Amino acid sequence: MNALLLAAGLGSRFKEITKHNHKALLPIGGIPNIERTIGYLHEADITDITIVVGHMAELFDYLKEKYQVKLVYNEHYADYNNLYSMAKALPYFSDTVVIDADVVLLDQVLCPMSQSAYYTVQRKAGPDFDWCPKVENGRVVAMDITDAYRPSMLGISYWNAHDCEIIKAEIEQRLKDSANYLDPKKYWDNVPVDLLDVLNVGVHQVDESLVDEMDTVENYHDICAKFDDFMNR
Repeated sequence: MNALLLAAGLGSRFKEITKHNHKALLPIGGIPNIERTIGYLHEADITDITIVVGHMAELFDYLKEKYQVKLVYNEHYADYNNLYSMAKALPYFSDTVVIDADVVLLDQVLCPMSQSAYYTVQRKAGPDFDWCPKVENGRVVAMDITDAYRPSMLGISYWNAHDCEIIKAEIEQRLKDSANYLDPKKYWDNVPVDLLDVLNVGVHQVDESLVDEMDTVENYHDICAKFDDFMNR
């Protein structure tokens, strides 16, 4: 099993902070968040790690020597959506955990799997809409975009080798039409969602106290406080 970390984005909602740093490198408990993720991957015996970089790519160079990771550069990070980031990493996509760089792990939640799976977390109450898997008999049959109080997708997923081949073929096909990677409202996640009838995808729900996602500056500060509370338990 290997891992792909998607860290090419601009992080524009962080405004001033990301003019001089990448949000994936912002510290949580004094450690750059991406290093926290790498640490938990190593703890789960996943040491073959590829990071797709773009914005401020040079800031990630030190990780190659420190953790022996591979860096793949997305030269269109400012103009294309993250389907293109996944396309750049397709040679490494097989029996793979995919993690968005804005996911924050406060504890170990990664575990061995044989069935492809979305990691999910109970969504917060509020007006925002999230992607919520609909599960029947242990298999995701649809993806609802809803504000309902349900488990929603975390930015972590696992894809076994069989499903990776199906997804890779579809991504390669979609790259032939530029509309698929130029549309900012589309994500690489749209590909497996559109293939749910031929993929065998389950869910792995994790405790919301153990994970979070950095979306805004305010959210980042909240997560830092959440980490302090977690460590003081």
